[in-house]
Amino acid sequence: MNQKTILFCFSIFMVLFSFGQVEEEDRYGRDLDALTLNKRGPNQDKYSHLFLSYGFVTGLDNDSSEVIFGQSGSFSIGYLWKWRLSKWSEIGFDIAYHRSAYHIVQDSSKTIPNAKLHKKEKLVFNSLMTAPFVRIKLVNKIHSNGTFIDLGGFAGWQYDVRHKTVEINPNPGAGKTTTLDTDLDYKRDYTYGLLARVGFNRFVFYGRYRLSNVFTDRSGFNDLPLYEIGVRLGIHQ
Repeated sequence: MNQKTILFCFSIFMVLFSFGQVEEEDRYGRDLDALTLNKRGPNQDKYSHLFLSYGFVTGLDNDSSEVIFGQSGSFSIGYLWKWRLSKWSEIGFDIAYHRSAYHIVQDSSKTIPNAKLHKKEKLVFNSLMTAPFVRIKLVNKIHSNGTFIDLGGFAGWQYDVRHKTVEINPNPGAGKTTTLDTDLDYKRDYTYGLLARVGFNRFVFYGRYRLSNVFTDRSGFNDLPLYEIGVRLGIHQ
């Protein structure tokens, strides 16, 4: 049998095989794409998405006397990964850029970072954060994260901390003067704490409790407020 005959027979076989496959798939009128289990999705085996969050710094009277509430807050942008353990539980973690700004009260009791008074003053902490969590599902929906509770922790590297002050008319001919101090020797490099979240698909309300002090022991400063509460928006379906 020559090569042309072998090629011809092989071509006929492939045509018949393909036809048989089509016949078998269409025999029962099924939509096989619809029957295929999707392993990736908001309520499937694995999922990941972008998120944005905004929060407010808060605390008890004895740990927050030097901070202006309502002005002091945080912003985050990051990415979350999660994996399904069962119908009612998941695990995951996220990585985010986190910025928190503490506006300092200007009065005679001020001590952070010194006693000098300014028109405005704040400490800004720029950090890279990671946050592992366990998710408990309360309501399951096919194409949604549903309703859930997250319990976990966070840890971060405070790679850039800045002290900013504003003065009004400090010098002749100047309406406003802004100063910016960097490479502060009284800040800690790392931070960590606990977190909890309640989510309704893409809308999530969260709370964080910081266990670490933002200042070094040798600084002698009282710690800044330990609590942060806010809302997160998941960028997904």
